[in-house]
Amino acid sequence: MQNLIDPKLLLKVFSIVEQQGQPATTPFGNGFELDGMQVATGFDGYDLYFVAFGVTLTLGFHQKYNIDASSEDQIDQFIEQLKSLADRG
Repeated sequence: MQNLIDPKLLLKVFSIVEQQGQPATTPFGNGFELDGMQVATGFDGYDLYFVAFGVTLTLGFHQKYNIDASSEDQIDQFIEQLKSLADRG
């Protein structure tokens, strides 16, 4: 699962959502939302959080990430949304 998503894609999407999205309250505190994708940073700035389609992804230090989801379908939808948002930037 660790190689499923390129961390550079995540960083690009985070930047797009932060710049083009609206302020939002996420499960991780204040952040931004664009087209159903919520993003937020950890209190220390080392962790980035992505939430959409029932999936929570945490991108941590050294570009390692953890995905929390109930099904592969949710992960597939999440990845498609990442790609769609990346195409906007």
